Amino acid sequence: MATLSTTSLTPNPTTPYFADDREWITAYLTIHVLTKNSMAYAFVLWTAFAAVVVLYAAFHLTGIRGGWLGALWSKWALRRRTWRKKHALKLAQQRGQPHSQPLPLPSNAQILTLTFLVCATLAVSFVGPDYFAPGSNLLNVHNTTSVLVARATTLDLSALTKYQPAYTIRKAWWTSGNRTGVIAFALFPLCVLLALKRPPFAILSLPFVLHIHFDKLAWLHKWIGRLIWFCSAMHVALWSVQLILEHRPSTGKIVYTYAWGYTNFIYGWIAFGVMTLLVFSSFRPIRRLHYEIFYGLHVLLVPLTLIFSALHHPPVWWWCWGALAVWVGERAWRFVWWLNTNGYLDAILGPAPTKTLAQPPVRAPLPPEQLEMARLGSPLSPHPLLHQSYPNSPASHAMRLGADIALARSAKLSFGASGRYVPPAGFAHAELLPGRTIRLRLITPGYLPWAPGQHFLVQCPAISRLTTHPFTNATICDQEAPNEEGRELVFLIRAKNGWTKHLWDAVATMIARGQNHTPGVQLPVNTIAPPRGVLLRTFVDGPCGSAARARWGEYSTVLLIAGGSGVSFALSVLQFMTLCMSGRDGQYLGGKKGGWGQPSFKTKRVRFVWLVREFGHIQWCATLLRRCMTMIPAPELQVDIFVTNIKARPKQQPQPALHRVPSDNDVLAPPAPRFARQTHLSPNERPASVASVDSDYESDPESCVDLSYYTGEFHEENGELGHEEHVLDLTNFEGDDDTAMPGETQFNQSVKREGRLRRAASQRAAGLLKSKKKKRDSRNDHYPPMQAQGSSVRLVDRNPSDDMSLNFAQEQRRDTLHPIHTDVDTLSPAKSPTSALPYSPISPLSMQSPHSTLVPSSSTSTLQGFSDSPTPTHNPKRSSEVSMSVPGPSGASGHVMTRTLSNASQMSAWSEAGSLAALISEVDVPRSKSGEHIKLELDEQEMQDVGLLAEHARPGKPKLDRILADEVQQAKGAIVVGCCGPVTLNAVVRKIIAAQIDPGRIRRGDMSGYITLISEDFDY
Repeated sequence: MATLSTTSLTPNPTTPYFADDREWITAYLTIHVLTKNSMAYAFVLWTAFAAVVVLYAAFHLTGIRGGWLGALWSKWALRRRTWRKKHALKLAQQRGQPHSQPLPLPSNAQILTLTFLVCATLAVSFVGPDYFAPGSNLLNVHNTTSVLVARATTLDLSALTKYQPAYTIRKAWWTSGNRTGVIAFALFPLCVLLALKRPPFAILSLPFVLHIHFDKLAWLHKWIGRLIWFCSAMHVALWSVQLILEHRPSTGKIVYTYAWGYTNFIYGWIAFGVMTLLVFSSFRPIRRLHYEIFYGLHVLLVPLTLIFSALHHPPVWWWCWGALAVWVGERAWRFVWWLNTNGYLDAILGPAPTKTLAQPPVRAPLPPEQLEMARLGSPLSPHPLLHQSYPNSPASHAMRLGADIALARSAKLSFGASGRYVPPAGFAHAELLPGRTIRLRLITPGYLPWAPGQHFLVQCPAISRLTTHPFTNATICDQEAPNEEGRELVFLIRAKNGWTKHLWDAVATMIARGQNHTPGVQLPVNTIAPPRGVLLRTFVDGPCGSAARARWGEYSTVLLIAGGSGVSFALSVLQFMTLCMSGRDGQYLGGKKGGWGQPSFKTKRVRFVWLVREFGHIQWCATLLRRCMTMIPAPELQVDIFVTNIKARPKQQPQPALHRVPSDNDVLAPPAPRFARQTHLSPNERPASVASVDSDYESDPESCVDLSYYTGEFHEENGELGHEEHVLDLTNFEGDDDTAMPGETQFNQSVKREGRLRRAASQRAAGLLKSKKKKRDSRNDHYPPMQAQGSSVRLVDRNPSDDMSLNFAQEQRRDTLHPIHTDVDTLSPAKSPTSALPYSPISPLSMQSPHSTLVPSSSTSTLQGFSDSPTPTHNPKRSSEVSMSVPGPSGASGHVMTRTLSNASQMSAWSEAGSLAALISEVDVPRSKSGEHIKLELDEQEMQDVGLLAEHARPGKPKLDRILADEVQQAKGAIVVGCCGPVTLNAVVRKIIAAQIDPGRIRRGDMSGYITLISEDFDY
């Protein structure tokens, strides 16, 4: 054994003499290398990371929420803040700048995670000795540079290795530089793992691990990348100091001058330069404004960084080669999956058997005078048996749901086979919608399953051949659908800058030129041209998104909150829950196993809340929403749509109670929240004119709508998030274009007016039925109702609320058979075409389930309704008669009357005059990028669905805290909130959830105090 020296030793080893400069610098840098034992810090970091993953995976797989302690943690961890400079909104308005979202800050949980990650990285980079003597370890380290560790004399040391320090060095410029470099190397695989999107290479997204995808790991990926750059920068800086301070003994020159002759040194500078460009190109402003540049640089610079880093320091290059292997493997796997999804593998393996695409007959677009919104009275449902009226009691709800489930299981209810145009496989049907929105509908040639709420990477070669862009899908994957339409992908894309703007321009140009597909692209044989819109060759990659891990059916109540185009996420989940509550098994719908009637399925109620900028924007998904509401009636499903773009009006004195017309706050479609008004008109009261329905909005502290935004009562300095707020913060994503197409404003007003009239009619119907119930009860209060049971007759106690939900159609027929004339005003379009509308009183069940509406009838139709104006008008030249049977106040008779409708435009009877004509006409319309006129095209069926949904669209910002409190009070167990929208909406939802989580209630056994958030708030 070598003798031990107790003299103070220098931390800088001596390099032997070499005459050749390159040999000398090679020997110098080789000697200044950490020993293998000094790499222990990197393994400590990975061990800690693996422990956290295993612990988190155990909680995920077992479904343990942590009880009241977990709720206590969630109450703090959920909160998220945003930041906006004071007076930024006013300055932007003065300068004419577009609206921009506030700066999003991480949630408390993310801040804690990031703090722990940064501290752990700094600890393994600087805490403890840098250089371990050969043979030593973390548990046996002499923390001094004055003790020489003995070496075995039998070791066969190379000529250079023997010059390495044989003692532990605590700190030196070169030791600290080497240590930070090693930590940077160790972080490479972790950074790449957090960026992968497709399992099995994306290990963390595997169901038996964390089942968390890139959308939730992207922020960690970015910060790990910045930590790698920081450690690399420290490595460069510390080594630069070392090379400047040391001199070559034979020449006296600083070592830095010789380092440039060492090839690995040059590789290191190249790697650091490439990494610096990579990191700075990923900053938010560049990524937002130049996404294509950011994406291209990422794909190019990531492998270059790994390759040059590996060449820079071969002793630890296996960290780099491992990260590169995983990255290349995932890319290759995604490419094979992409080939299969988009139909390219069929040419090699042969086409797989597929279901027949049932293409409905293609109808030419109707002229505007033939388009109208759906009228009240008869169901639009493809499954009318699902909507029989039952008494409104818990037992009757169970009876109704039991019948629905039995029918659903026998019929396999599905959203497929809707009768709409089905695009050929591999081609997206693109349509222009209000709000400068493009709707893409696509069915992939290859089989592609996905979970509700997941997103895809979309590529259109006509727009860009190389880049893909993430968009959330608005539909579900129904494996038991009658045809391939059950696998239809629907994307709602608002035109912003960059790719989305190019997509809008391309679609608008083709429509303006009368083209139905991309020029130069050959459509499949026997392809039927779309009646409206255009066909685009489209490829998709995916699915992606952590929504796949959600167990929606394990919660008593599902509350979905969406803002703007974030409705895609909420709509997909809504369809999934609708089918599950109709009796379908979730495992065949892309989700977890379970459905209504199965022990694992606990959901009893779903509420859908959508904040949207304009009334016309409900056209984006009116058909899908209508079909959901058709399958599940209220109160199991409640749909609330809040339109934030309204104008403030001066307050007026309240009207007398007998003549008060319900405002928008009063007539939200039932079931009304606990906080909503319950004001109803008496059947003996004379209904005011329709014009008065358009009266000023009134703010009610008990309403779930907040109008203080619009009346000047909102103080920007004291916003919900502690800074100035704008109503667009809740509906518009960064860069959303609110430029209206010609006629779009009129269309918005049409939908707005339609909703008011429908809510007023529904409320009057509720008042009539309530009056009938009271009169019948007063006649029969001394005679309890009898119910036949076999051959005997027994007395039963009637629930007072049972008569509220009698089948109104049967009551209608009884009234018609025994007419009694009553004093009812005649209709008149005195002030506007919309002031002369027939309406049908409908049962509360029908009001709660909008599937009780009529398809547009012919010019002569029998409708049930009120009068809304005191003076009749008649145009003998252009008119059609509409008969109406109006039930009298007694509830047993009605008055048959005739009204006159102008035939100038059926749609005009429902909206502002000529609104659809203005929307479709080519006069004074904007031009496409190439100069052609563009126009919006409307679908007849979709217009009926828009009319139906209008009843659920009301102006104002919702009081989300009261809505959530209402659901908590009604819930019979834990609640899950699904949220997708702008960052401000996400922050507000997190705040109200944290405020209403109640650990004390959970300790008492009431799980309604536990609220889980599943949000779609990723930012690529």
